[in-house]
Amino acid sequence: MAARNKIVKAYLEAYKGLVVSEPIVDKSAAGESVTLSLPLHFAGNHRVEVTVTEFSPGKFMLSDMARTLSELTEASRRPSEFRRRAEEISRKLGVRVHQDYLLLESDAANLGKSIQRFAEAAKTVGDAYLLQQSERPVHQRAVVSEVKEIFRARHLIFQEDQKLPGEIEPHEFQLYVPPNGRPGIAVAFVGGESTHALAKIWTFNCNDIRVNFPEDRLKLAIVYDEASGSTWSESSQKILRKSANIVSASGDLSVLEHQMILQGVAA
Repeated sequence: MAARNKIVKAYLEAYKGLVVSEPIVDKSAAGESVTLSLPLHFAGNHRVEVTVTEFSPGKFMLSDMARTLSELTEASRRPSEFRRRAEEISRKLGVRVHQDYLLLESDAANLGKSIQRFAEAAKTVGDAYLLQQSERPVHQRAVVSEVKEIFRARHLIFQEDQKLPGEIEPHEFQLYVPPNGRPGIAVAFVGGESTHALAKIWTFNCNDIRVNFPEDRLKLAIVYDEASGSTWSESSQKILRKSANIVSASGDLSVLEHQMILQGVAA
């Protein structure tokens, strides 16, 4: 117990030192405002910022001051698609979208939790932008071809480039074997920069799909890219394993095949 308290205290003290706060002087505003720059980062190492305004005694409004949606939508390759997804993600996480603003109302008792929830929502929206911008590695076709050969050897009839519906939106998988007396399998090839963020995005994707595809009907498999120079840490791999049924490195697809057999997808 003593060790735990010591560790938690050290972490909280360090975290507090990493938070930068700045009061905002605006006579036209409804109340006093403070902008918090938090030690959470978007791609490109930009910190997440939250502006907190006490608009009446004990009532607070949290906002990103229209920075997240407006800037990322403008930079996106597919603005309308990104904007739609960002708004859906925000609503799912309990954050309201008004014009270009992310907004969350809170009372004083829950202000700390609300700031954390708001920051996580903004970070998730930023990660969605990162996923959309990531280009598939050129060698992906070769890896997908290897997985196809595994399917053919196991007499599995597959479909290519299928979008599976989730509760919020469809999610793209490179290969899909529909359930047919055995559980089906959907395989996604995941690669790009910021692997930790990508792992968290795919946690969201897998959980979203589970609403329509229970685990006994469909196994979700992720093949993470080792050949692009990105390093998949053990913690990133652990995040993937918590959400997907099968996780395999692109350089060792025997793991994928072995798990397919163990989980009843193939004989």
